[in-house]
Amino acid sequence: AAEAAMSIEEKPHFQILHRKLGGIEALVDAAVKRQDPVVVLNTVLLPAMKEVGDKFGAGELILPFVLQSAEVMKRAVSQLENYLEKSADVTKGRVVLATVYGDVHDIGKNLVKTILSNNGYTVFDLGKQVPVQTILDKAKEVNATAIGLSALLVSTSRQMPICVGELHRAGLEFPVMIGGAAINRNFGRRAALVDGEVFYEPGVFYCKDAFEGLDTMNALTNPAQRPALIERLKREAFEFKVKAAELESRAKASSAKQADFKVTVSRDVRAPAPPFWGAKVTPAAGIPYAGMFAGMDLKTLYRLHWGARGTGPQYDQLIREDFEPRRIELEREAEREGWIRPQAVYGYFPCQSEGQDLVVFDPTAFAAGSLTARGKIEELLRFTFPRQEEREGLCLSDYFQPRASSKFDVVAFQVVTVGAGVDELGEQLNARGEYAKALFTHGLGVSAAEGLAEWQHQRIRAELGLENERGKRYSFGYSACPELADQAKLFQLLNPERSIGVSLTSAYQLVPEASTTAIVVHHPE
Repeated sequence: AAEAAMSIEEKPHFQILHRKLGGIEALVDAAVKRQDPVVVLNTVLLPAMKEVGDKFGAGELILPFVLQSAEVMKRAVSQLENYLEKSADVTKGRVVLATVYGDVHDIGKNLVKTILSNNGYTVFDLGKQVPVQTILDKAKEVNATAIGLSALLVSTSRQMPICVGELHRAGLEFPVMIGGAAINRNFGRRAALVDGEVFYEPGVFYCKDAFEGLDTMNALTNPAQRPALIERLKREAFEFKVKAAELESRAKASSAKQADFKVTVSRDVRAPAPPFWGAKVTPAAGIPYAGMFAGMDLKTLYRLHWGARGTGPQYDQLIREDFEPRRIELEREAEREGWIRPQAVYGYFPCQSEGQDLVVFDPTAFAAGSLTARGKIEELLRFTFPRQEEREGLCLSDYFQPRASSKFDVVAFQVVTVGAGVDELGEQLNARGEYAKALFTHGLGVSAAEGLAEWQHQRIRAELGLENERGKRYSFGYSACPELADQAKLFQLLNPERSIGVSLTSAYQLVPEASTTAIVVHHPE
């Protein structure tokens, strides 16, 4: 009833805000009969999306609902384009977006694209793993208002200051927005100083999310706001340079303090004998979808990947009425249509520890079910793990028999994937403007990969005859085994590229994205 009493201009605003797709085209048609289409864009549609963004910032809307509003907005703008003259440039600005070279994660970049394009900006999305020169060439070609760079990991985020340096040396004046899980505002301040010395005058702006990216673009395209924004960034960059020098000297002093810790982990543990040595593919027919989905961490799925917020009755209602039924339906769809295809390869290898090194040996000298070598034993490779600087000074290598003991231990490795179908479906959905479903399917895909990793780990426990919760699995990139480059060593052992179609980028990230690797440690401590 309230909607019926609204003016022609209020109705499309209401539908964008409340995520109602039905009839939006007819409402746009009615609005342009009364006002110029550019006026409809600037006074009806864009203010509606701004209100959506404000509500998200205030915690009143969750991300999937924002994306559903963006779907209505996209439909409305598509209809409005029928009335705009082809020559009319009504864009607020042109943004070249890219996930940096070596990085395969693009969910964050896709969100930025959605928010910017539905708020009046023209976005040129170059995709993922984009070389610096390609970014520069595109920015020149379209005379970009700004460049947006995304990276998930510390290793790939190093491409960002490289890009800024190349822009500076080429005399190009495109502001750069950067974002991603591994970086922060101080990273942006450091990146704004080329070679740590010269301020990049167009500016390098850290944006914690898509809406800060929108705010930054709005400020950069506003002649009244832009000079103050750049001046503040310049001041903060040089202030941080002074602080950073102090922080780095402290960090060096801290790492120099690394003590000679006495190993506190018990070595009096009988190593389990594996049923086979070397690598083996888990038969796809033997991986139950139900087992994989049961291994998912639903809290991580709902909060981290699907954007649920808050606690209490409102949160419980969202999960009960929306997320739970949606998850169950998506799980059925994924299995029925095959866009999730679980695959795994794993293996057991003889090993010993030597200080902070885990030495992995060629298993051919060992018979299945035995830890006693027959014949010559060759070292295949070794992993070097860091030791805690505080607390007990633990190191992953401590959990295996030392070389001095002459006893052999066993270490397991695994690679799991749910296949490229999740990535492909996400691209199709985004291209069709189904932004919310793209978010939901991506979230389910990466959660399913984690669920599959847990299922495979349980299989390893069972094969080694361990209790259900004994031991742990560690993924490369986290604090116990931080070197992502060690993924290449794991790949030497398991060869997942040939067996299950998982490959590594130049920055040691996994392709397809919904894949995980792990080292499995059996020690009861």
